[in-house]
Amino acid sequence: MYLSINNVTKIFPARGGAGEVKALDDVSLEIEKGELVTMLGPSGCGKTTTLRMVAGFEFPTNGNIYLDGVRINTIPTHKRDMSMVFQSYAIFPHLNVYENIAYGLKVKKVSPEDQKRRIAEVLDMVHLEGYEQRAPNQLSGGQQQRVALARALVMQPKVLLMDEPLSNLDTKLREEMRFEIHSLQKQLGFTCLYVTHDQTEAMVLSDKIVVMNIGKIEQVGPPQTIYRYPATRFVSDFIGRANFLEGTVIENTGAEVIVKAEEAILKVSDPHYRGFKAGETVDVIVRPEMVNVSTTEGMIDGTVLQAAYLGDSIDYVLSAFGKTITARETDPAKMKVIPEGSAAKISFAEDCIHLLPR
Repeated sequence: MYLSINNVTKIFPARGGAGEVKALDDVSLEIEKGELVTMLGPSGCGKTTTLRMVAGFEFPTNGNIYLDGVRINTIPTHKRDMSMVFQSYAIFPHLNVYENIAYGLKVKKVSPEDQKRRIAEVLDMVHLEGYEQRAPNQLSGGQQQRVALARALVMQPKVLLMDEPLSNLDTKLREEMRFEIHSLQKQLGFTCLYVTHDQTEAMVLSDKIVVMNIGKIEQVGPPQTIYRYPATRFVSDFIGRANFLEGTVIENTGAEVIVKAEEAILKVSDPHYRGFKAGETVDVIVRPEMVNVSTTEGMIDGTVLQAAYLGDSIDYVLSAFGKTITARETDPAKMKVIPEGSAAKISFAEDCIHLLPR
């Protein structure tokens, strides 16, 4: 494996010197060459601490980190052959675009000819040709982020580290930069460890997502797996939105699991659920887009509490069997909003439902 984090624990002294804080608790992660892996989780979950240890800004209390077969625990940051893009961009205000990008190459004593060639290549990659003489204060936020990215890429690092690099951009620009980074990574094939708290960002960019919570890894997998088959209730709730229903397995035929969820009888067919036994209590996880809301037909009677028309979808909050259910309607043929206070019929897309042992 190209980048390996093996059973790493990181303990910091608590503020005031009283006790300790375990920021990471026996974390292991394998990253293949050419993968873009995103670490995702709430504030304080340990994702940035992990990134800083890979970069060499922090050192493990226990465990080991390997890059291309070499243990790097105690190797200084500048000798790890990595580049980092920071949340604050960290470009030098007194240097122009060309000088900012050239800075690391000069430190490494790359020849002027190679500097010129490599800088021209990355300027083309990040669409900043013609901006070489601009000062940072003459650039937009997105252009400054491109300079920071170019400065990292020009070093041709073994691993590119990115710490919430898009969080300071406005929504539209952030969306554009997600696709640009994704396109560049696929084009160049660099290995990247990316930290974010933005779920959409992680879904768009990642080959693999690492969901973290309180210093531990909850689940690792491709975006589709993380969303469709969350391994824990935390992952279900953190990635996207979810309705949690209490369910009891009535029968498992091997081809499908029949579950009584509140007032509904559901037939869930998926190989993930073959281990469930009759009588077992389960969490039935239903994403809002898997809920169908109608005025004429459905499994369950409910009432529309709130309805929000969003242009490409309608979000509903409904009351049914003493619970609140959220639904998202995306079918353009059903874009007539059911008024708040109206009776509604609710049904679920059974083939998309996910079950977890309670």
